[in-house]
Amino acid sequence: MNYIASQTEGSVRLMGMSTACANASDLGNWLGVKKGLYNFKHSVRPVPLEIFIDGFPEQSGFCPLMQSMNRPAFLAIKTHSPIKPVIIFVASRRQTRLTARDLIAFCGLEDNPRQFLHMPDPELDLLLEKVKDASVKEALSFGIGLHHAGLVESDRQLVEELFTFNKIQVLVATSTLAWGVNLPAHLVVVKGTQFFDAKTEGYKDMDLTDVLQMLGRAGRPQFDSCKSDVAC
Repeated sequence: MNYIASQTEGSVRLMGMSTACANASDLGNWLGVKKGLYNFKHSVRPVPLEIFIDGFPEQSGFCPLMQSMNRPAFLAIKTHSPIKPVIIFVASRRQTRLTARDLIAFCGLEDNPRQFLHMPDPELDLLLEKVKDASVKEALSFGIGLHHAGLVESDRQLVEELFTFNKIQVLVATSTLAWGVNLPAHLVVVKGTQFFDAKTEGYKDMDLTDVLQMLGRAGRPQFDSCKSDVAC
């Protein structure tokens, strides 16, 4: 558009809007913004956001470190969002299954093991007949959904629908959910900010924009009017 304006010797007014962006100034410079660049902090969100950060001791490997976060994640749900929707972001498809299994185990120690399930058994049984993935079927029985790119479309759509209508309370997902899928959440738990990079065959830090996208899933004005929480 700037090129067209330069060729026609006319003025073109550009207005760009972005989701969470880690380098707003660079983007503004690339667009040729001379004035009128606004970078809003999370403090001006329609729904206030409160962030909690927990530290964990070094482990001998990535998987043991992730496992050490499961109990604190469960306690964060009980403390900050006992009845409202929760999204837990993990680094891989495998971690969605492992995290869900640990959450199920922790639920088994509670007075109500199916506290995250908000629908009657007959309705649940009908839905489970449609599920293809065994891990998804097991998790849904306890009100926990799995979401990653490896699921068949029908399973992924069913999980999204159940979570949207609060039939299940907890959704364990990979970071791909942070982009483009608008699901309500009162609490977001980010289990670490590293992922395995197949190219370098090592673990890398997530891009800051991806982390901001995950945090931004908490507290949507159309779903929740009170303060939302994020645990990292």
